Amino acid sequence: MSLLSRVARSRTLSARKVGTGCDGDQPGCYLTDGINLYRHLGAMPSGMSQMVGLENGRTLDVMLLPIGELHARRLRPVMPSRIG
Repeated sequence: MSLLSRVARSRTLSARKVGTGCDGDQPGCYLTDGINLYRHLGAMPSGMSQMVGLENGRTLDVMLLPIGELHARRLRPVMPSRIG
C-alpha cells in the first residue's frame, strides 16, 4: 500500500469517525471529478428517473443532471482535511 493511499484511507476513516465525512448523497456535500469541485444541492424526481442539482464551485453555475449521467461522470466525495 502506498503512502498516498494510506493517508487517503486514514482521512476517510477519521472523517467517518467524527461524522464529518460525506458519501456524496447528502445535500451540501462536495464532489470532484479531479478537476472541478461541485456542491450537491439535492435531488428531485423527474418522470422515470431522478435529477440531481450540482453547483460548480468556480462559476457557481447550477446544473441539473439525470442520476445516470452523474454516475457516468465518476464523481467522488471530497473529504475535509483536519485542522490541527
